[in-house]
Amino acid sequence: MADEIVWGKSLGRALAQAQKEDKLVLAFFFSQACEACMKMNKDTLNDDSVREHITRYFVPVQYESGIDSEQFMRFNITAKPAMLVLDSVGNEIFRKIGFFEPAMFIEKLEKARKKAACKASHQ
Repeated sequence: MADEIVWGKSLGRALAQAQKEDKLVLAFFFSQACEACMKMNKDTLNDDSVREHITRYFVPVQYESGIDSEQFMRFNITAKPAMLVLDSVGNEIFRKIGFFEPAMFIEKLEKARKKAACKASHQ
């Protein structure tokens, strides 16, 4: 069984950890009142293969609507659930909105990792 995802709240700490561990940052924006968000939390983010994938390749941070409004505004989040993948300096690599089944979610995360690797090789 995969480890629990330890969601951070500090983007600064997540970026520092991502630089140190050579990972990307995965930011999850949600609302308790959003049915798709709760389904994403319960079904997708609780899936062993998803948890393992996130733990291995990403530094996860989570922001809740109404509580973390400044982060929602900073990244112009207007729909939830929203997933952003950032490089270790905070540049947005990938953005997806909506609910995804576990296999499709991993596919999206892999697409983001490939895009980040491609971007890094061209710098």
